[in-house]
Amino acid sequence: MKILILGGTSFFGLETANLLQKGGHDVTVFSRRCPAPDLHLDIRQSRGDRTVEADLVRMSVDRWDAVIDNICYNGADAEKAVRIFSGRVGLYIFTSSSAVYSTLEAAPTPYRENMTALLPPRAEPRRTSYYDYAAAKAEAEKVFLNAAEKISFPALMVRPPVVIGPRDHTLRAYSYWLRLADGSPLFLPGAAFRASYVFSRDLAAAFSALLTSGAAPGSFFNIAGTEALSLEDFVKLSARIMHREAAILTPPKDWMKANGWDPAASPLSGGGDFILDVSKALRELDWRPSPAEGVLKETIGWFLMKYTGPAPGNYAGRKAELALAEKWKTEAA
Repeated sequence: MKILILGGTSFFGLETANLLQKGGHDVTVFSRRCPAPDLHLDIRQSRGDRTVEADLVRMSVDRWDAVIDNICYNGADAEKAVRIFSGRVGLYIFTSSSAVYSTLEAAPTPYRENMTALLPPRAEPRRTSYYDYAAAKAEAEKVFLNAAEKISFPALMVRPPVVIGPRDHTLRAYSYWLRLADGSPLFLPGAAFRASYVFSRDLAAAFSALLTSGAAPGSFFNIAGTEALSLEDFVKLSARIMHREAAILTPPKDWMKANGWDPAASPLSGGGDFILDVSKALRELDWRPSPAEGVLKETIGWFLMKYTGPAPGNYAGRKAELALAEKWKTEAA
């Protein structure tokens, strides 16, 4: 198949591009970061900006068997894609986000794909950067769904949760592994809440499976691992892999807020369970996710042995964090 990937120079986009090329597909990557050194030499690279219509139009000169869009973030981006690629693509896969479930009123977990059609949006949404991101992704989904229903635009929507894997530029999981590596305590608010994760390689494999799934235009797929982990289990499993002891602290939220703890220090903390139902993907796709322990072992190994970039920004306050840990241990004694 002739495949265009919009945003495929890093993390799971890069992994998807290399996997599809290895599978015999003719792959082109479009990104502002092209040329990217880690892409296979047989992958074509085209430098351009997803938000500049002329750049996107240039990519529609050819007809594509499939487009995988990893860098559509709002309704305007989606409208541009429908306008430019309509009639020029056999399948259009939009990488949305499981964050869209956060925009729904009283959505029960585990989250299922049809909830966005059945439940109303939040009456009083919280104006945070996370919610704004989720709402923008939800708006993009509506554009693609409407195009699928009205003009048979061949769009499929994928909703991954937090992605774990080598080359993760967000450094969210690495934030915990650094703290385990330094051997000192770490705060874990919401430690008991469980969440779904997906391995970057499994997400890439899901994109590959979608190419030949025959799924109807306008279909949605949750793509995640089948093991929902509490944050405490995530950290303890990581510690075991690293041969470390996990010194976990869980003071009350009020105490942490009153003492100036920075929530950025635990980027995977949530306010409740966030679990995806992946039964549709397991049933309809030739795809299975990897066991969580293997995912963590491989990813931790990559970060500890190969990663040479900066520490996550939240680690800059580690000294103050450890002083706060001592204060809590003194008061809790």
